Amino acid sequence: MECPKCHKSVDDDDIFCPNCDTRLRPDKNTSIMKRFKKQNKPLNVEIVGEKKHKLSESKLKLILITVAVVLLVVLVVLIVVNIISGKGENTAESISEYIGVDVAKAQKKLDMHFKDESAFQGVNNALNFDYIIESDDSVNVDGINYPEWAALVTVDDEERIQTVKYSNFKVLKNNANGEKKSKAINLDKFEQGAKWSSLSDAIDLEYYGVVWSKDTKNYIYRYWYENDAGDD
Repeated sequence: MECPKCHKSVDDDDIFCPNCDTRLRPDKNTSIMKRFKKQNKPLNVEIVGEKKHKLSESKLKLILITVAVVLLVVLVVLIVVNIISGKGENTAESISEYIGVDVAKAQKKLDMHFKDESAFQGVNNALNFDYIIESDDSVNVDGINYPEWAALVTVDDEERIQTVKYSNFKVLKNNANGEKKSKAINLDKFEQGAKWSSLSDAIDLEYYGVVWSKDTKNYIYRYWYENDAGDD
């Protein structure tokens, strides 16, 4: 065997050259470290992959939180809209609890102020009432402005409340005659005492108004259709 540095002969078992002290064989520890580094390269890849996975989880959580916040906002808006849209009917129903009571006393108990006439001339011309509470917001029906809703009160000669009517003018915003149907609604199959849910499903309309009197509560619907002769 020849030394790679001084080119003199050495024994095959020599680790160092006896002439120039050059290492003839690689250090075992160095070989082990090289192998260890090679083995750890895939480990580094795995760590990077884990970081990417954690990053993806963070993005997913952020997306889910964003979606949840948006849904919550939508739900709050729907609840607020529902409360606002039901204000008129709730107002009228509250007044109906004082049917037979002096109107001045009812106003005081309810902490409400009834007006003698509407701010909308269309209501004054078209509807019969003695007192009214109505929405400030308007809706246009066939070119005429009406309040979105109105609670109408009639009284007797002694100023006691006789009837209370809730009118939902938003139902008529597309047509003063109400909703268009393909044919007449037949309620002959229903008898006195029928379930309200079944009757409501058969009518399949949003009611235009509700009238409370001393012993009854009546729902009013408005719709139109074309008969065989082409008439509405």
